[in-house]
Amino acid sequence: MVSKNTPGYISRFRRTNLIWLIVWVLVGVAIFVTGILIWTTRANILTVLAVLMVLPGAKRIVALIAVGKKKSVAAERCKKIEEATDPYIYGGTLDTHEFEPEEPDEDDEQDEKDAENTDSTKEEPSSFDEKEIPWNVIFTDYIFTSTEKIMMLDFLIITYGTIFILPSSTNQDQEYVKKYLTEGITRWSSAFDIRFVWDDDKLVSEMKERNEKDAPLRDRREVIAYLQSLAM
Repeated sequence: MVSKNTPGYISRFRRTNLIWLIVWVLVGVAIFVTGILIWTTRANILTVLAVLMVLPGAKRIVALIAVGKKKSVAAERCKKIEEATDPYIYGGTLDTHEFEPEEPDEDDEQDEKDAENTDSTKEEPSSFDEKEIPWNVIFTDYIFTSTEKIMMLDFLIITYGTIFILPSSTNQDQEYVKKYLTEGITRWSSAFDIRFVWDDDKLVSEMKERNEKDAPLRDRREVIAYLQSLAM
């Protein structure tokens, strides 16, 4: 299984889809030839099955076209960003469902009601059931699409209150990338400071010098989940 948005993802993605494309082509050809050998005519049920093999093969072709000539971010660059971001986890390996709030059981709800009745002046607990994602979250080899363009980011890093974005130089319209991502993220939360940088050194220096106010835990979890869903 290819983990999205981890170092080397694009290279693995291209290789996996190419292998599966070859497999589906060979399977389709084998089924077609088998039908010819059995019935000595193309008008047989195996010809229909061979044609159906085009569908999964076409899916692989579309994936390869989307990736195009894009290359994975170099391992040395990833190592540099990892050191500046530690503690970190890659977005493709993070399961945000593990950090969703737990529904309180009936006993907990009754305890809260009893506490409220005992002391009406007591402040309500704030998001006691929220779980913190205890890492900075890194996305790399990040390819995503709109209805108009295929875009790529070298790095996208979500800290506790800031999102750092380093677009790939392969993008033809960087302003469009900025606008698309900014609007998409702010639809889920306006609590983050979104910063675009254009080289690794600037990203590292921004990470070291940041002084941020934490976004709400729920906002952070939902923005990470949104960015995971956006990625190819």
